[in-house]
Amino acid sequence: MTFTNLLRHISLKHLILKKGQTLIAAAGICLGVAAMISIDIVNNSVLRSFEDSISRITGRAVLQVTGAESGFPEQMLDRVQTVPGVEYAVPVIETNASLAEGSERSFAVLGIDVLQDNNIRSYSVTDESADIPDPLLFLAKPDSILMTREMAAREGLKIDQKIQVQTVQGLKTFMIRGLLDPDGPAKAAGGDIAIMDIYAAQIAFGKDAKIDRIDVSILREETLDAVKERIQAALPQGYNVDTPAGRTRQIENLTARFRKSMDVISFMALFVGMYLIYNAVSISVVQRRKEIGVLRALGATRGQVIRLFLGETLLISLVASLLGTCLGYFFAKLSISIVAQTVSDMYARTSAAELQFSWLHFLKDICIGIGASVAAAALPARASARIAPVSAIRSLPFSTDGVSLGRAMKIASISLVTLSGLLLLAYKSADQSSPIKSAATTSSAMLLLLLGVSLFTPVFLRWFIARFHGNVASRLGASGRLAGLNLEKNMSRNAVAVAAVFFSIALSVSSSSMIYSAQRGLMDYIDSVERSDILVTSGHPLASAGASNIPMPGDMKHDLEQIPGVRSADPFRKLFINIAGKRVLLETVDTVRWLEHNICTVTAGRFEDLGRLLPNQDNILVNESFAARYRLKPGDTFELPTPNGPMRFGVTAVIVSYASDSGVIIMDGHTYGRIWQDRLADMFSIYVKPGENIAAVREAIQKRFSTERKLFVLPSLEFRQEIKKMVDRSFVMNDAVNILTLVIAGFGIIVTLLASVMERTRELGLLRAIGMKRSQVSGLVITESLLLGAAGGLLGSATGVLIGWINLEGFFRIDFGASITYHIHYASIAWALLLSAGLSILAGFYPAKRAAKTNIVEALSYE
Repeated sequence: MTFTNLLRHISLKHLILKKGQTLIAAAGICLGVAAMISIDIVNNSVLRSFEDSISRITGRAVLQVTGAESGFPEQMLDRVQTVPGVEYAVPVIETNASLAEGSERSFAVLGIDVLQDNNIRSYSVTDESADIPDPLLFLAKPDSILMTREMAAREGLKIDQKIQVQTVQGLKTFMIRGLLDPDGPAKAAGGDIAIMDIYAAQIAFGKDAKIDRIDVSILREETLDAVKERIQAALPQGYNVDTPAGRTRQIENLTARFRKSMDVISFMALFVGMYLIYNAVSISVVQRRKEIGVLRALGATRGQVIRLFLGETLLISLVASLLGTCLGYFFAKLSISIVAQTVSDMYARTSAAELQFSWLHFLKDICIGIGASVAAAALPARASARIAPVSAIRSLPFSTDGVSLGRAMKIASISLVTLSGLLLLAYKSADQSSPIKSAATTSSAMLLLLLGVSLFTPVFLRWFIARFHGNVASRLGASGRLAGLNLEKNMSRNAVAVAAVFFSIALSVSSSSMIYSAQRGLMDYIDSVERSDILVTSGHPLASAGASNIPMPGDMKHDLEQIPGVRSADPFRKLFINIAGKRVLLETVDTVRWLEHNICTVTAGRFEDLGRLLPNQDNILVNESFAARYRLKPGDTFELPTPNGPMRFGVTAVIVSYASDSGVIIMDGHTYGRIWQDRLADMFSIYVKPGENIAAVREAIQKRFSTERKLFVLPSLEFRQEIKKMVDRSFVMNDAVNILTLVIAGFGIIVTLLASVMERTRELGLLRAIGMKRSQVSGLVITESLLLGAAGGLLGSATGVLIGWINLEGFFRIDFGASITYHIHYASIAWALLLSAGLSILAGFYPAKRAAKTNIVEALSYE
């Protein structure tokens, strides 16, 4: 009796005969794999979009020299060009702009030295990829601009058309001198890119005598590392010399936490699918006890019986995983634009319009899906081998044999929960620099708690049914009393269905509470540091968001303060600086005005000292994550890279700031302007005089600059709404996977109840024979379903509250490096309980329909 024969003659027939049960089990794994595949594709697409844009823009450059984001003196170009081993060194301006009319989306502007740039990049203004009627005119006129065909078609533009573009200097008129095919740099940033001569770009975008980057190619006989070291030695400290791949790694590091959180939630969906497989195989073992007994009597070994069930699971999971890859691709197509927008808002510009996937990712996720399924089936498969042939063939009363959890499972449950508690206790008492204070600790504690509580479900279900019998069952008549008794018969199997619901509800409640806490914390932070009446930005409603911002001249402050009703206009500047290969956010404010109007939460130091130590002084504020990373405290000094070389700044205080998870430094605007020689502003906070109408002042600001600039003049309420939308977008994948886990849990209830109905055919026939109506039989099954869902919902809600706190610690305290208050989202608990009850009722409809159709004669034919 070979394994192949068993699989072909027994397993395949069983899978076809029980096709409903098979399909539902497959659906759980299919959805779990789909979640993993979709998130893998989305993550990969976003990263490849960054990589592709950087690769296309850098061309043949093997090294890039960067300084401050505000630009650095163009004299540095001469130093780089004279370094031995350098073949070509070309300057680049890389900034943002937007059209005065048309879509509100910004586009990237690349300012290049047209005469030299073809030594680095794969185009020139005369090659076949560009439609430029008069290249000499493009070079001669400072108002010349080249656009991609894709962008021109989208905005309805053509060659020799005048356009108004929002720049640092305001609205400027440019002439489209040519169109570029989507190739090389013209395909970067999803085609949202324009090319200008570098000198015209310097004037238009407020970078007089400054450049943003130097792209370098080296001589063939030279080694990359040697030339890199020479260039670094030729430049002052604070300049970064790196490969294009290094820039990609910076972006990967910047978005790593966001991608990690999405990976975690996808594995959770698969974990719920494992419950479904476990339950399906357990039910199959019980239903086929006689068949197993016959096989064992005919000579099948225990190993062959185990392999039989594992082989069936392997077949189901293989087909389900393959279908999951197709479904995952569809999910990725639906979600890529939302995730790309979130990453653009929070980190850096990305288009990610095309899905990028690797067959290795597909293979990995398929293997994980199959492996998880087989692992989930191992315990019930092992139990099947312990069924005694005699008891199975003689159809002795039902016994779960080895399927029940037993005392060992209860001990394991208590042990896992205790271990989770000890880990959390160690985490809370550990020093900030201790390795225990890590995301690995909180993740381990969370997983142990979930596993421990899931093993506790039989005990909880028994207690829940006892409370149901004592308080509710009598009020529901015969259906209510019988429902509880039926669930008690197969406690271990029903407990698995409850565990699946518990797991999905726990994830939903924990995710909702974490998101709610993050939103409240972020909005409280915004309320404390931004108390203005109106915000003025240029190019994007969130001036500090992503890479889509267009700065404004700092002296616009005086023009704004001349508008009737304006009490003050406080400038705000935001840029990233490079510290030891990491991008850190530097924010500059008029500290006198900022401290007058706003309240920042100081976690180390004294708020009273800020007004004395910050204005016009070489001192800074740092947020908690930055202070923890470099072990800083008030009174310490820290070296920052500046255009004039490294400078040491005093640390005045450590504050709460959620502006960036890579670290935040706040500096006085006058100090920044003096050292960086940058007088630009990303946003102005407008404070209206007492008694003035905010709407009228807003209208006056728009009217004053209507011919000069395309401004976004937002009341603070609208700005807060934009922030909230951005936060909501960042968690949209969590919501999607939560829904998937609930659906999978619903499948688990269907499988459990269908098995229960089929096993109780004789019992249901007797009930019908003694007068029970079809509606009462349906009500009986739906009540059982509701009890399973309610038990899972209650246990999941209670556990979800604790898991939410653990998640918040892992995400904010560890990954984000910020303190935040945990708020239980009671509305989500109420919705979770309603949802689990509603889903359970829906899941019970089909089994109830099957039960109501029980044929009395067939059910009692043996009698």
